[in-house]
Amino acid sequence: MTDNTKLGLSTANNHDEIDLRRLLGTLIAHRWLIIGITALFSVAGIIYSLLATPIYQADAMVQVEQNVGNLLVNDLSQILPNSQPGSSTEIELIKSRMVTGKTVDDLNLETVVQQKYSSIFGRGWARLTGTEPAKIALSRLNVPANSGDVELELTVIDAQQYVLSNNGTEIIKGKVGALESGHGISLLVSEISAEPGTVFEIAKLPRLVAINNLLDALTVEDKGKDTGVLALSLVGDDPVLVRNILNSISKNYLLQNVERKSEEAAKSLDFLKDQLPEVRSFLDSAEDKLNRFRQANDSVDLSLEAKSVLDTVVGVEAQLNELTLKEAEISKLYTKEHPAYRALMEKRATLQQEKDKLNKRVSVMPKTPAGNLAFDP
Repeated sequence: MTDNTKLGLSTANNHDEIDLRRLLGTLIAHRWLIIGITALFSVAGIIYSLLATPIYQADAMVQVEQNVGNLLVNDLSQILPNSQPGSSTEIELIKSRMVTGKTVDDLNLETVVQQKYSSIFGRGWARLTGTEPAKIALSRLNVPANSGDVELELTVIDAQQYVLSNNGTEIIKGKVGALESGHGISLLVSEISAEPGTVFEIAKLPRLVAINNLLDALTVEDKGKDTGVLALSLVGDDPVLVRNILNSISKNYLLQNVERKSEEAAKSLDFLKDQLPEVRSFLDSAEDKLNRFRQANDSVDLSLEAKSVLDTVVGVEAQLNELTLKEAEISKLYTKEHPAYRALMEKRATLQQEKDKLNKRVSVMPKTPAGNLAFDP
């Protein structure tokens, strides 16, 4: 019984050992198969790298200028917990439909035109052989409303004529430079630079789909902390189109930024014009009180205590007037429930309480020389 057990253990150990000679012999026997498979995958990788469509990337940087008029808002935001940097707002503006939608409209990105090749390697082979890609300039394409994605094929007859098909059915036979229509579709081809028989695939995307496609290829991020610079990058397979799209996004962002700041400046100016009569009336009333006080007391110099109270009242009133202007500005950016707005109102309430205390202090002073120091008009 004991001998059988030892024999079994010895056999198991022999099976666990690796026979290097046998393994090497197997590799040598199948060497040509191994070499062939390795060569096959190597050639496939080289072919793919040569024929695959290259992806291009365009980069741009924009500077986010701090609005001097919003310094109070920025200071309040910095002291708030979990506050986001100001650049996050600008990043969302760049990605907004107001900016990207205008780029889609300006460059007609809803219309996608691509040359149709006979095989999946046709485009790569044309690039390797130096063949110039065929091009057409499609100035206008209108399709029926609520038709979803529309896919068409345009076949070049010659430099001045073409045929438009939908699902293999000819719907329009048109000429370059003429607005053609048929079956609810109208288009204007302004230029053809292609050999006869060249086929182009044309797709009309919904505007929202075109915007989302653009956002998928667009990246916007901070160029370092507190630098005030945003880095934009866009990827695509057409280097000219990628560059034009990124230039358009940068231009549209800067234009809307200028328009937005101009509108804010105009509103602030209107508010100042509305407040100017009230401030002027308060100033005139304060000057009249001061003159009456001097006349009633024969221009007696104020005591140190009265001067201190007077300076404090004037300073508090100036801060309240400044906060009134800031409130008008911040109300255009945030709601009353926003932490920045609430912090501003709390500061104003504190100043108002201080002003009330000063007025009470003035009211208990002797009539001369501080009896007329109350500055409420």
